[in-house]
Amino acid sequence: MQEHYLKKELYEKINKDSTIFDFLEKNSLDGVWYWDLENSQNEWMSPKFWKVLGYEANEKEHLVSQWQELIFDEDLKKATENFKKHYSDITHPYDQIVRYKHKNGHTVWVRCRGSIIKDKDGKPIRMIGVHNDITSQKIAEEDLLRKNNELKAILDSSLSGILALESYYDEKGEIVDFIFTMANKEACRIVNLNEEQIIGQKLSKVHSGNFEPLDSLNGETLFDNYKRVVLSGESKMLEFYFENNGIKDWFRNKIVKNNDGFVCTFEVITQEKILQQKLEKKVKEEVEKQRNQEKILLQQSKMAAMGEMIGAIAHNWRQPLNTLSFLCIGLINQFENFSLNKNYLNKWMQRINKQLTFMSNTIDDFKNFYKPKEDFKQINLKDTISKIISLIQYELKLNKIKVNIDICDSIFLVCLENQLHQAIINILLNAKDAILENNIKDGEIVICAKKTSSSTILTIEDNGGGIKDIDILKRIFEPYFTTKQDSNGTGVGLYMSKIIIEQNLNGKIGVKNINQGLKFKIKIPNYSSAEILIR
Repeated sequence: MQEHYLKKELYEKINKDSTIFDFLEKNSLDGVWYWDLENSQNEWMSPKFWKVLGYEANEKEHLVSQWQELIFDEDLKKATENFKKHYSDITHPYDQIVRYKHKNGHTVWVRCRGSIIKDKDGKPIRMIGVHNDITSQKIAEEDLLRKNNELKAILDSSLSGILALESYYDEKGEIVDFIFTMANKEACRIVNLNEEQIIGQKLSKVHSGNFEPLDSLNGETLFDNYKRVVLSGESKMLEFYFENNGIKDWFRNKIVKNNDGFVCTFEVITQEKILQQKLEKKVKEEVEKQRNQEKILLQQSKMAAMGEMIGAIAHNWRQPLNTLSFLCIGLINQFENFSLNKNYLNKWMQRINKQLTFMSNTIDDFKNFYKPKEDFKQINLKDTISKIISLIQYELKLNKIKVNIDICDSIFLVCLENQLHQAIINILLNAKDAILENNIKDGEIVICAKKTSSSTILTIEDNGGGIKDIDILKRIFEPYFTTKQDSNGTGVGLYMSKIIIEQNLNGKIGVKNINQGLKFKIKIPNYSSAEILIR
């Protein structure tokens, strides 16, 4: 087969003109072409070019029409226009990317570059060019573009604003600003700017408020926090009120380092904050309402116990009043018999004063029990329990209910004494009522205490029959819930005992069935002297 004259000529020219070889060497080749501008239908195409398109070299002729049949029409038009510009002005590069139809039907992307060769008179006579197969690169670009479009669609579908920024440094290498690299639709909507107004701009230019101290961030700026995330690599969550650049809202931000910058996800939480403030106000009002209700219940509880307490005082006074009556009669008899002397009178007065002192102490105990306000103080637990028992001693004796106290003399407790009185007397009266309702002949209440390193544990047991129904036992501390069959109970006493122990004394109270009755367990923390002063 005779060698094509253009191929032969090209080789000769390469041998004579090194710039042609340099041109070929400079560009990575997937085919070389050499075109006769004087006979414009003749163009030699190297075998590698045809192979890129799926053909063998012997399947194609060296004619312009051969490759023009395979190139996309719009790309041929672009290449022709570019050739005309290069032909008129050789400094205009002939360089474009075009598409060809592969023999198998798929598209091949080719970068086509060329350069005109002139004769000695400056007339264009030939054109040499090279092809580069960039199909894989184009596929990768299209895949990347598709993924970027998918990512953008995902970001734009987000209900939160999303921004990406990269660091901007000064000549000393310090971060002095940030530049926007991405903004989704929600971010643009929140800041009231379009994407073109944001991307590539400095943060200080778009929103200078990021560099001003915010009270909601304890005087720090948003820029301070962004910079800290970039330098430390630690993510950060922020809630702040932003009033600048036409924006007046509460925001929640999450900042995450990304390469040499950060990504910020944010949302407006103004309505959430308003609802939160309303809720906090409502909770405060409800807490205050609950406290007032507890005060009323506490007073009701005291009033409910007062009837029994007055009865106890009346019974406690009956015996000393009878004794005083007898002593007075004795004095009268001595006077009428003319045997009354000073020694006898002093002796009788001492006996009278003893009874009066007992009665006075009973009144003091009753008065202290109903003190409206008190402070934390240290008490001897055994003395306090004994004082409480003395207030209802007569009624316990009248109903033949024995009280056993097993408390060490050395146990001291820091508490609100009168409130502890109230809590314990409610439990004791509850135990007394249970013993009477169940007709227990040998009623008994056992009170024990022990001290641990952190707390004092007081237990009160009775043999009043207990509560067999577990569901009822679980509700025993509920307000207005009573187990008294005659419906004389208010359902307030044990509820107030729980409030006093757990809220006012910072302790715990529980109850369970044991033996033939109930066992109440009260746990109160041990406070130091310093803690007493604080309280």
